[in-house]
Amino acid sequence: MPTDPGDRLQRDLSVGTAWLVVLATIARADEPIHGYEIARQLAEQAPEGLSFKQGTLYPMLRSMESDGLVRSTLVPSNEGPARKCFTLTAEGRRVLAAWCETWRTTSKWVNRTLGGIDGIR
Repeated sequence: MPTDPGDRLQRDLSVGTAWLVVLATIARADEPIHGYEIARQLAEQAPEGLSFKQGTLYPMLRSMESDGLVRSTLVPSNEGPARKCFTLTAEGRRVLAAWCETWRTTSKWVNRTLGGIDGIR
């Protein structure tokens, strides 16, 4: 059975935007933020019908750390073991700023192109 083209578009968009929204969530945090809180905020902010799979978050955070975009520290917790928390590095801030500009430019172009289209005739 062929896949729904809408599902494919959503999957492709999700892969491309996941790093952007994760970096933005870390950047907005007032203090180092742990993975569960990142996932909670993303789930809370996601539009209806979209979700962020928590299972993809931790490998993504490891990749971001290995790429020098985030730094992790262990923060003691009163509720159990220390939590691994994340902050942006200077490189992470630079990359996030560049990606935000690319997103804004691209979304303006896509919105202009889609403007006025209500469906297929």
